[in-house]
Amino acid sequence: MPPTPRLGTIGLWVGLHGESFLEAGMHHLEARFDFPLVREQLRGLCINGMPPFSDFEFLKQAFTEGERWPVRRERAEKLLRGGLITEAQFQEFVSEKAIGSHLETLQRRGGFKGFNQKSVSAIIAATDPRAQSVSHA
Repeated sequence: MPPTPRLGTIGLWVGLHGESFLEAGMHHLEARFDFPLVREQLRGLCINGMPPFSDFEFLKQAFTEGERWPVRRERAEKLLRGGLITEAQFQEFVSEKAIGSHLETLQRRGGFKGFNQKSVSAIIAATDPRAQSVSHA
């Protein structure tokens, strides 16, 4: 694919952390839980959840707030040189880290009822590292 003038959430995450599982780690890990119980247990461990991106009787999904990971300076410099991040974003990512990984809590009842594309697109946008400054974390 040809380069784009602006990176989306996933492209930026790859630029900040790496392309492969061994280099970058995982953007998120999803597991099935009793939804209200796991959110309560996580809060007890000071792990906050983001608002659910699927909130139906048959499907509940939410990410935890993202864990911040160090960003290698040379990765951030490449993004800055390419005009893909601003100087302020560069400084923040290098000095304050950037969103790395989330736990996705999932509860499904009644079997698979389809893919919730609208909500998945919304949560991807909500986890964009540019929208997750330290003041929001």
